[in-house]
Amino acid sequence: MKNVKTKPAPTAATTGAPRRIGLYDGTFSPIHYGHLICAERTRQVKGLDLVLFLTCGNPPNKAGVLDAEVRHEMVVATVSDNPQFEASRISIKQKGVGYTLMAVEQVKEQYGDDVELFYLTSSEYLDPNHKWFMGKWTGGKELFKLVTILVFPRDKHEVAKIQEWSKLIPEARIEAIEVPSPELSSTMIRESVAMGRSIWYRLPWVTQQMIAKYGIYRTADTPAVPALRAIELDNIKHVGIYGGQFDPIHYGHLLLAEWAREEYGMDVVEFVTAATPPHNKKAAESAEARHEMVVAATADNPNFRTSRVDLDRGTTSYALLTVNDMRLKYGENVELSMFIAADYLRPDFEWRLNEWMGFEELTGKARFLFFPTGDVSYEQAVKWAKLMKKKAPQARIEVMKAPRPNVSSAMLRSWVSRGESIAYTTPWSVQQIIRKRKLYGEESSSAAVSATTEKTKVTTRVNPAPAKARKTTRARTGKR
Repeated sequence: MKNVKTKPAPTAATTGAPRRIGLYDGTFSPIHYGHLICAERTRQVKGLDLVLFLTCGNPPNKAGVLDAEVRHEMVVATVSDNPQFEASRISIKQKGVGYTLMAVEQVKEQYGDDVELFYLTSSEYLDPNHKWFMGKWTGGKELFKLVTILVFPRDKHEVAKIQEWSKLIPEARIEAIEVPSPELSSTMIRESVAMGRSIWYRLPWVTQQMIAKYGIYRTADTPAVPALRAIELDNIKHVGIYGGQFDPIHYGHLLLAEWAREEYGMDVVEFVTAATPPHNKKAAESAEARHEMVVAATADNPNFRTSRVDLDRGTTSYALLTVNDMRLKYGENVELSMFIAADYLRPDFEWRLNEWMGFEELTGKARFLFFPTGDVSYEQAVKWAKLMKKKAPQARIEVMKAPRPNVSSAMLRSWVSRGESIAYTTPWSVQQIIRKRKLYGEESSSAAVSATTEKTKVTTRVNPAPAKARKTTRARTGKR
């Protein structure tokens, strides 16, 4: 990927009207954090003044979708608190089958011919084997003259494919935008609702409330949603232990914990803020602030609890000590399951599981549930787990096939330090604590909605723009 600097570009603040507009076209049934993170990060790296969410009314590629007005209401409510996001009815107003070209032409008419438009889409539509390959879209020839197409790869390895696929549409201006979108889909959410499962941390609370209010995506077989209630200590049989630095905690952590809680029938999940992990002794300096963010992030979930056992112990943070403390709290008969990143299974890793302090004793007290992160795939993690079981056959090891977060604490720290937005990556309460305590070298109090900075990372341009457009683009994205 190319790293480029973004030079100051005309914005709505300087011109009085949006000059660079992103168009995010979709059924949004329902809209979720994957959509929002992609839109917000693209807004930053491309210096967009506005992102329009175009709710499709009657898309040609999807039959039997939920009523457009209900879907649009969810979009309206979801984006209402972001001043750079706007829900548009342009696509809904189209009579009959809606086509992208028609919507783009209406945006041009509404905002002026001199507006620069960027069409946001997923990589599947560039795949020539896909039923709805972009090169065969109705009105595509005219559409490609009006927009620059920004494509979201499903993973960083797909960028090379996008470069090849784009050659099949040489008349289009195409760029691959690498964004840390979590492994979420509207289909996944609809299926979870139909099964009566939790959709926490997959989409904003207001969107969840609208789904519940309208009773959408439920079927005759969907079980009733249980009432929220406190769980008595004596009734707890299975506890998940999620230890980590949480620097800061984000939706990836929360989604994983909620998914594992349901998947493995846990009564509660204890978030244990590591005070002084053996591989990062400097973490103790920020322990209280990190724990404060964990408390804020988990406060509204009745099945999540936070623990200070590591912070108050005053020693190096060892998993065995944490498990011993949990045994004292919940009793010897409670099942304990630890959530651990798959990196700790890596054979050449200094801090791999079987090198942990008191490993032999630990294996008899808890089960280990590993989750893939970063470049580690589920399949790779399973292979490492098999190797670990050969070394320690007594250990109860399992790799969870949970949704991958694709967001990291290091990523968020980097963005905050540059004054960039972390909206939709971590709860609002955590964002406020970061701002209030000026954590991570935050440059301004408006980081959550700040414009693109000069250190922004932009991804590869695939198909070059025509001469006129190319000149404009270079003025805003000169090479570093």
